[in-house]
Amino acid sequence: MPPKRSRNDGSGGGGEALCDDLYDAVKAKVLKDTSEELEQERQKAREEIARLLVDAHEAAAKVMTDVEATAGAITRELQISRAKHEAEKAAMHKAHTFQTNKIRLDVGGRKFTTSLQTLTSVPDTYLASLFSGRFELTHDAEGEYFIDRDGKHFDHVLNFLRDSKSFKLSSDLTEGQKEALVVEVKFYGLLDHMMPGPYLAQENVGQSLLQQTIISGTKAERQTAVDQARALVFDIGSTTPFLKDEFQDLRFVITDRVVNGSPVWAAVGGEWFMYRTINEFMSIGDESTAAAGTAIGHIFNATCLNGGTVTAPTKLSTTWVCNAYATLDLQYASAKHLTSSPAWVYIPGIHITVVHGLDDANPTMAAALQQLAALA
Repeated sequence: MPPKRSRNDGSGGGGEALCDDLYDAVKAKVLKDTSEELEQERQKAREEIARLLVDAHEAAAKVMTDVEATAGAITRELQISRAKHEAEKAAMHKAHTFQTNKIRLDVGGRKFTTSLQTLTSVPDTYLASLFSGRFELTHDAEGEYFIDRDGKHFDHVLNFLRDSKSFKLSSDLTEGQKEALVVEVKFYGLLDHMMPGPYLAQENVGQSLLQQTIISGTKAERQTAVDQARALVFDIGSTTPFLKDEFQDLRFVITDRVVNGSPVWAAVGGEWFMYRTINEFMSIGDESTAAAGTAIGHIFNATCLNGGTVTAPTKLSTTWVCNAYATLDLQYASAKHLTSSPAWVYIPGIHITVVHGLDDANPTMAAALQQLAALA
């Protein structure tokens, strides 16, 4: 066999060299393409791993959310169960205490048996304070606590304390018995709870006005307080179609607010107030004018125009005036205007009707009237 020739032996070597170069080029390209494919595969692998990691995190988060929700539901069920258990224990303890904390009372010679819980069920009352444990109480030989009050109607007091929500005063009571009961209920601090009445708050304001003048008032101040306490609630309006609906037939109730030395009456269910202005007009206006007390509202009484003194609504003159805001358009155009202030017109047929006030039999009113009689 003849020996192989070298690529460079000079005998036709050019063709072989070309083949070798081509071989190297192809080989380099194959290697490059293979490397790129491998890099692409690695990138795909990395992306897949990243996606799998995200999916794994999301799956783990969902599992944790489910676990937390389940744990929360279990916790809530435990709390509800514990609350029911505590409520049952409290109810059993209350029932047991009601049986063991029995209190025997002697109220003006009448005997009553009740529980400590009943006597202290309404806070800030005479009985709740007496049996609060803050005071050392001594019972008699029979184990009874004596209260020096009329016990004739004390059973009503106990029945209220036992079930205040469903308590109803017996319709069989006479007016005299109701009056006696009011005295006792007031002593025990239960008047507002047992017998509130529709105008109890206004009655308290009226009594406060009288008490202040009884202590240190002049004769004129006492008379004014008497007049105001007799008109705690009143209706006002015109007997003819003249005022706009929002001002016609207003019902005013006295409040504990004072403006320029006079109480403020507030319209029921409305935005209007009757108050005394700084120049002694009795005026009807909104909250802002009432609070300021320096401005006249939309309606005012003309007492001061005639040199009179403002006292109570029922003691004002029958002459009232209003502005265009409070007046029907046609009536305003044809009404008689004030000469000194043409923007104001006279209201025809104004009336005031007292709905509720303290009567002369009220103890505070009786004391004020007795003082006035002595100063006459």
